This record gives sequence, C-alpha cells and structure tokens, in this order.
Amino acid sequence: MCVMGPVITSAVSGLLVLPLLPLLPPFWWSLLPACCCLLARWRWQRTWLVYPVPGLCSFALAVAMAGQMLAAEVPTSLEKTVLVAEGFITGLPEPNRFGSWQLRFRPAKVQGSDWRPQGLWQLSLRDAGMPLPGSLCELSVRLKRPHGNANPGGFDYEAWLLSEGVTATGSAKTVRCKADKGFSLDRYRLSLRQHFQQKFSVHPEAGVVLALITGDRALVSRDDWERYAATGVIHLMAISGMHITLLAVVAAWLSWRALRLVPGLGLLVPLHKPALLMGLGVALAYSLVAGFSVPTQRTLVMLAVVGLAQWWQRRLPALHVLGLAMFAVLLWWPLAVHAAGFWLSFGAVALLMLVGQAQAHLPAWHQGVRLQLSLSLLLLPATVWFFERASWVSPFANLLAVPVVTFLVVPFGLLGLLLWAVLPGVADMAWLMAIRLMSVLDALLDQFQSWPGASIDWSLPGRSGFVWALLATLCLFQPVQSRLKWLTPFFLLPVFFMYRPPFPGALRVTVLDVGQGLAVLLETGNYRLLYDTGAAFGELDAGRSVILPALRQQGVRSLNRLLLSHDDLDHTGGAASVLAGMPVGDVLGAWPESLAGHRGVQHESCIAGQEWQAEGWTFAILSPRILLEHGVSDNNRSCVLRVSKGHAAVLLPGDLEIPGEYALLDEKAGIKADVLILGHHGARQATSALWLASISPQIAIASAGYLNQFGHPASAVQERLAEAGIPLLNTADDGAVTLDVRATGEVSWQGYRGHAGRYWW
Repeated sequence: MCVMGPVITSAVSGLLVLPLLPLLPPFWWSLLPACCCLLARWRWQRTWLVYPVPGLCSFALAVAMAGQMLAAEVPTSLEKTVLVAEGFITGLPEPNRFGSWQLRFRPAKVQGSDWRPQGLWQLSLRDAGMPLPGSLCELSVRLKRPHGNANPGGFDYEAWLLSEGVTATGSAKTVRCKADKGFSLDRYRLSLRQHFQQKFSVHPEAGVVLALITGDRALVSRDDWERYAATGVIHLMAISGMHITLLAVVAAWLSWRALRLVPGLGLLVPLHKPALLMGLGVALAYSLVAGFSVPTQRTLVMLAVVGLAQWWQRRLPALHVLGLAMFAVLLWWPLAVHAAGFWLSFGAVALLMLVGQAQAHLPAWHQGVRLQLSLSLLLLPATVWFFERASWVSPFANLLAVPVVTFLVVPFGLLGLLLWAVLPGVADMAWLMAIRLMSVLDALLDQFQSWPGASIDWSLPGRSGFVWALLATLCLFQPVQSRLKWLTPFFLLPVFFMYRPPFPGALRVTVLDVGQGLAVLLETGNYRLLYDTGAAFGELDAGRSVILPALRQQGVRSLNRLLLSHDDLDHTGGAASVLAGMPVGDVLGAWPESLAGHRGVQHESCIAGQEWQAEGWTFAILSPRILLEHGVSDNNRSCVLRVSKGHAAVLLPGDLEIPGEYALLDEKAGIKADVLILGHHGARQATSALWLASISPQIAIASAGYLNQFGHPASAVQERLAEAGIPLLNTADDGAVTLDVRATGEVSWQGYRGHAGRYWW
C-alpha cells in the first residue's frame, strides 16, 4: 500500500499535464524518458527511479490519443466541399435557434474519397424532422475543421470539441435514413424528453427535473441557466456523485434485506457480496441512462473500487480511491482532461475529502453546514476560471438547494424513472412532485438572485492567475496557528496585479476574434474605447460570449466610450450586452433597436470633424460628412476613426467601401496610418490600391470568420496587399490580434493563437 500512493500520483500526473502543452511531441519521443528511467533503474538499482515510469507512460498514451484525434480532423482539401457520408446518429439531437437539429454523427465512410473518417462529426441538419438516435444515415455534408474564436477569456470551443471527440463540424442534408429497430439507450432518453414535453409543457421547471435525472439539458431555459449561475448552484445541473451513490446504496440495502429473507442463503455466500453487485449494477444502469458523463464515470469507478475493497474486506484511503477513479476515467478517454466537468467533479470530491477530515470531530449537522460553506469558497477559483462569475450568495443558496435537490427532487425524479415502464401514471405523479418542489426552490433562488450584487462577472488573468487564486484559497483554510494562513494575501496580490497595461504613452489596439464581425478595443493610459461589438445570432451575441470576457481578462472594468460604426448586425450585435455588462461613458455613432432599453446612456451620432484627446492621442472622425447623405450606402456612412499621436496613427474604416474611400481621399489627401483595419472585413468592394497607396500602413488586419460564406478577406484584396508589401493578419487564422503602437511609429504585434500556446490550435 505504501507504493500505491506514488504510483497512482505518477500515473495521474502524466495524464493531467496534457492541456499545458503548446505542441505535441512525437509519440516515440514521449516514450523516451520512461525508457531512460527503466535503464537507470536497471543500472543503479534505485527503487525511486521506477516511480516516474507510470506517469511518463500515461503521458505518452495521452500524447498518442491527442495526436490521433488531431490527425483525424477533416483534411483542409475537403473543407466546404460537398461530401456524401454514411454513418450512425449518436446521442440526442437538439433543436437549435435556427430551426434545425444539432446532432452527433459517427461516420463509417465517405463516398468517392480515400479519406477514412474517425471520431464524431457535429452537424446541423436543416431539411428534415428529428432523426432518431442509432439510425443508419446517408448524409450530404459540408465540413470544417473544429474551429472557434481565440481570445483572452471566454469559452474555448475547440478544446471542448476535442474533449468530446469531435473531428469535424458542418451542415448536413439527409439523403436517406434507416432507423434501428433494436433497443437504444439514446432513444429511451429521447422518449423521456418527448414525454416531458407533452405531459409537463406548462411547467417551466420540467426541463430542470429532466436534466437532473437523465443529464438531458435540451429543455432547460436560458432564464434557468442564468438563475443557477447567478446564485452559484449551477453545479446541480450535472448528474452528481451524490445522486448515483444514493441510488446504489438504496439498491444494495434493499437487495441485502431481500436476500436475508431466503432461508440458509447466508450460510452459502456472504450476503453483502450479491448486494454489492446489485448496487453497482443499478449505478451502471443509471450512469448509462444519464449519458455516461465524466461525473457519472468518476462516481461509478469510485463505487467499483470501494465495492471491490468491501468484497475482499480491504480498506483503501479515500484519496487512493479518488486517484484510481481519476486514472480509470482518463485511461478510458485521456482527452476528458480538457473538459471543465472533469476538473470540477474530481476537484470538488478531493476538497470534500480534505475538508471533511479536518471537521470529522464536529456534530453531523454542524459538519454538513461547514462542509458546504467551505466547499463553496474553495471552489471559487475554479468557478471563476470556468464560468467567469463569482456569487457571494452561493454558500447560502447551496445550503438550501443541495439538500432539497439531493434528498427531495432527485429521489422523486428517480422514482418516476423506475416506475415509468410499469406504472406510468404513478411515475407522472412522482415527476410532478419533483417539478413542484423545483418550482418552490426556483422561487427562493430568485430571492437570492435579487439581492444587491448577488453575483459579479470576474475573470482570472490566465492560468497563472488561477494557480495563485487557488493557492490563496487553500492557505486561507489552514488552521489559525499555521503560518501558511498568513501567506494568503501574498498569493492573492498577483491575481489583481498580473494585468499587463499598455506601455506608457503608447496605444494598444486589440482586434478581437468575433468571427464574421468587428470589435476593436483601443487602450491608452486609463482611457478605453470599444469600436463595434461583433455579431448576434438569436440569443447568442459577441458582446456576452467574446467581448466582455476578453475585456475582463485584460483588466478592463469600464469603457469611456463605445463607438458603433454603423447599424449592421455584425457590428452592433453585442452592443446591448456590453452596455448591460459594464459601465460605459457614452455611445457615439449608430443606435440600433437592440439598445431601446438603454435610453439613459448618453448618445451622439458621429460626423466628420468630431475630435477629442486622451493621453496625448487624438481621436478624429473622418467620415461621414453628413448624417443622411442621399444615394450613399449604409456601409459608406460608417464612422471612420483615425487615432494619431506624433508619427503614429491607426485607421478604423468600419465597412467603408471603395466609393467611400475615394470620397474620403478627395477631401483629405495624404491620410496616413501605421495600422489599418481592413474595411468591410476585407471584401473585394473595399481596400482599393489607391487607398492602400495613400495610407501606406505597416500592417493590415482583417476581422473575418473562419471559411466564411463571403470569402473574406477576398483574394483580390490579399493580392493588392501583397503587391504593396503590406503584411496581413486575419483573426480567423491568428485569433485576437494585439498591437502596441508608440508615438514614434514603432508597431509590435502578436496573434493570440500563436501566443497562448495550445497544441490543439
């Protein structure tokens, strides 16, 4: 047993380092250190030289799996081409905001191609009804490699796709499908969803109950997500270990009680052994019904390890059980290490074990309250890191929500699940009771949410900021007599002072990666201006998903001015979220309908001649000349902003096209700029050769979506830039682009994809 701890630690550590790699080493090179350790052990006969070997071997395994998944991504030569693929529908199709179905497809072959697809495809199916899980389908698809926006802060979509085993995304049309006649767990889960939709459609909480018992979150509303995030109970939306453990314990106890009624059976076999098997079997069945997510896998493995120890009448330290569970989960799927659920699930259990040991001497009720409060605070760094939100009401909301959900809502929900096949009427009554209990809980959580400052949006400055915050939190919970407790403020200080401000007197320009849209942050000294806010698609917009997280990550808590170049959705889509998410001094330029609820914000239309100063930099509006010029397109009425100081200048033309460029050059000859944001995302109707010759920038940046349908930046524009010797950066390829511009005209730049160091990018 004394060797077990180091071996488990070594094996798990080798798998956990995978997300930290900027590049993947070749598989055989990753095995080399393990071979060296074994040779050294043979040569010098030192036992400790064996301990790193499990970790080095597990690291090589993780590298091999990650390399295999990246190699399985759709070849660039086949992107956006029409392919006909055969394969199976897996998982539960979900309706999306565009009226189509989002589904997972496991391809078997692609017709007319030598490419042998692997992994899963995430597809949007637009032309058919809901496909049944397990169906063998022939689909006409257009694929892209997994790609997401790359910015400081925000959700890493590509890492999530990797953790899910997705090797391509795209759109699809059905050629033909043949439903599988056999039993399918996914079809069973889908029938549950349809039953809830039909039977409990008038109850908004029905979707939450369905998510709690099956892990299917398709019916959970956005308001519900916001309520649980604001009150810090969003973790309840995952199938927790408590639910599975409770069900397994009840099943084992009932089995034991039933077996005791069989005369003489206890003389033939210890009754606890078949009871353990029954409990594990029920836990496995429920885990499969719940989608077999990482938290369910972790609980199932831990129950299996504890069950085996009970079977053989052995005792295992709790942390060894957790380590074995972590190793088993990652051995099954090493890329689960990229999922937030993996870290939150195992992290919460580890903290419970550590805190629980320290409070074992307390009464049970006191211990439960202390555990819940401690866990809420200890998980704060992870919550902020993954969800970019902190809730001070979370400890109190959890004290109410956790017991209600665990001991009332979930048991009624599981009772309905067990009875649905044999007594559907009784099952509906149990589910209705769970729904009503959830309704009462939601009403109480609404009261918590209404408290002043119940939650704040907050972002940690990168991975190192998360590490410092975690160390500070762990030190805070040390005993009063421990010297480590007094290190808390020293570990906490870097969290607030790691933001890198612009050079004194310089202008920092950050062209955010908002896909097919535009959002540019200009910073100098204490002055912050945001030029445009990206696009909006239904309930999603760039302001909420990209801009606010990126600004908070860079230490920006307020904006002096928001400038909206013109009223196109790809430029103003995130404006309402930005105004709701942080203080803004005033708005200059367009005023879209989405801002109708922000009438209290000072607004002014932009017109040529407007000018203001900040930290020695001059911000000047060059166009439009008049607000509503007859015969001028909306694009050519864009607010053209030039920011200059000394010998340096930056030009942001919005969606200005060639006619607008010519008109501006006729009025203001000799417009110069060191940094040029390409007009209209690099469309061929903009960025003329005359425009480039007049401006003569050191660098040009295109803000465009990956493989966008418009072909931006156009090949003609790229040729003009190449002929003029002007380097081009594209947010689709480089991610967010940060430029530091000094008054001398010196410009330095970097793309976030190249700087952040993610092997999957």
